[in-house]
Amino acid sequence: MSGTAARAVVFDVGNTLWFEATSPDPASIQRKQAERVRPLVNAWDIDLPVPLEQVLGEVWDAYAVADEVERERQTPREPSLPFIVRGALASYGVDIRDDQATAWWRAAWISERKLGVQLYPDVLDVLRELRALGVAIGVNSTRPCTGEMHLRGLRDMGLAAYIDAAVCSGDTGYKKPHRSTFGLVLSMLGVTAADAVMVGDLADADMAGGKAAGMQTVWKLNGRYDPPPCPDADFAIHDLAELLALPLFDRGSRPIVSAESLTPHEDGNAERY
Repeated sequence: MSGTAARAVVFDVGNTLWFEATSPDPASIQRKQAERVRPLVNAWDIDLPVPLEQVLGEVWDAYAVADEVERERQTPREPSLPFIVRGALASYGVDIRDDQATAWWRAAWISERKLGVQLYPDVLDVLRELRALGVAIGVNSTRPCTGEMHLRGLRDMGLAAYIDAAVCSGDTGYKKPHRSTFGLVLSMLGVTAADAVMVGDLADADMAGGKAAGMQTVWKLNGRYDPPPCPDADFAIHDLAELLALPLFDRGSRPIVSAESLTPHEDGNAERY
């Protein structure tokens, strides 16, 4: 790190800032998406022979297949949902333009709050403390939307006020650990990789990706006590509050924040490093 303290922290989101507390019902999600997309379908005078909810389900089924193909190829490409939307409608003889497919994609994206996610109990306190320290905060999340679309969910979860930059794989067309999302979020934050820290729960996507981008890395283990070694992790924590006790920030006269676990784990979290 070029200075004595980090100027920015970039967080992964899923299983880092929030977790899936309840599994969403696919039919319910499709109904919510249909409510958002139906005004576009009506405005474009599209007549579908099947319920709109069915088409939306087929879009996500096709996305899952395309995503699995990319995984098998071991490529970090993010399947294009607008392209998949066009293909799903084409199967019913409906041809739409690229800009219409993009509008459908953006309209259909719903807040993660409706997907049953819940913040870890220390998240807001940690973000407030980082803000008080003058640290810029970004998120770099693998999800098939743009950062601007992702802000809906961040706002609904009470996080957006603390986020200076949000980047998703839908912004660049590539998932972590591809350098593109790391480079974009650092550019938006206005810092170099050497002055930034990546915090996430995945060894390959977050730790390897962040380290390859030139960032310091903090691995959030969430109570996993026997993970395989991760040479790309500079530090390991279980709860986000522990981040504040690491030798990464210039605290000045501010007192050290307690790193006591706010999330129950099976043991006392002893000797975790």
